[in-house]
Formats: sequence, structure tokens, C-alpha cells
Amino acid sequence: MIWESSEWKEPLLESAVRLENFSNSGEVEESEFVVIEKDVFIGFYAIRKLMDTSKISDSTKELAIKLKCFPNLKPVDYLNWHRIDKLYDLGSKQSETKTLKDLCNFIVHSYVFMPELTESGSLVSFYVTSDKDKNKKLYSISANQVIDIFKLVGNDYPNNSKMVRNAKTGELDISSW
Repeated sequence: MIWESSEWKEPLLESAVRLENFSNSGEVEESEFVVIEKDVFIGFYAIRKLMDTSKISDSTKELAIKLKCFPNLKPVDYLNWHRIDKLYDLGSKQSETKTLKDLCNFIVHSYVFMPELTESGSLVSFYVTSDKDKNKKLYSISANQVIDIFKLVGNDYPNNSKMVRNAKTGELDISSW
């Protein structure tokens, strides 16, 4: 259970700054890929925990995120997961809207996770798909979207909440704003 949310939110804001720097830099070094990957994975895990403990507002929890997606062409496994150009039809760009919770789950349970760089080597987006969806489609989220999400959640401090016991489940339904 998260008691003090600032300890989870401040690192999100720090990660947003680092990701912005990678997006604006001339070239991401190979050693920096681990920093990027950790920032994104731990960031979305933190968001998921903040959602589950009602430490962010309902409006943030209900955020709809538009993602690019690409259909799968061939089975994906541990030996070929990194060959996204052979496994997915990157020329057949579609779009899908997912919830913030869905995005958190995709990242935390990712089977494919790969940063996309510009020709000059700046961070532009992330390719991701979960272990469950790896043979269905590949998703793409821009680095700017991730940065915006981290800033939104990192600065979201609800000042009101309401708890009502659900008559059917016996669990508390919590609303925060």
C-alpha cells in the first residue's frame, strides 16, 4: 500500500526530464538504453501502483491514449523478438485507443520493448507489445506521450476522495479528484 505518493511521483517527474533530454539530444548512447528502459518500466509500474491505491485523480485514471499499432506477420519468440520489421507490418499503420491501465499492463508485461530513434539518434518513440498480444500486434507510443503521462501523474495530487462500500463485492469503491 502506498501511503505517501510523493515518493512515487517525484521519480516520475525526474524520468520525464531524462526522457526529454534523450528526445532532444543528438544521439542516445548504447549505455543509455538501460536508463531509458528502467525509467519507462519503473515509471509505468509506479503509475499502476498509484492507480491501484487511489493516489491519482479519477480523470487521470480514465486518460485515453491513442497508440499506433501494426499487425503481426509471423510468430514471435525469444530468438526473434527484436526483428520487429520482419514480425510486424510496419507499413500498415493503424491506431487504437487504450486506457492508461492497459498501457501500464502492456509495458509491465512487455515481451517486445524497443526504443525507436531518429536518423540522428534522438529518442522518438517506443515499440511495445505484451506477452499476450505479441502474436496479434505491435504498439507504438511516442516519447512525448510518455513524457506527458509521467508529468501528468507526477503532478496529480487529489485533494478530495470518497469511499463507498460496494454492496455486491464488499470492496471499497474510491473516487479521487
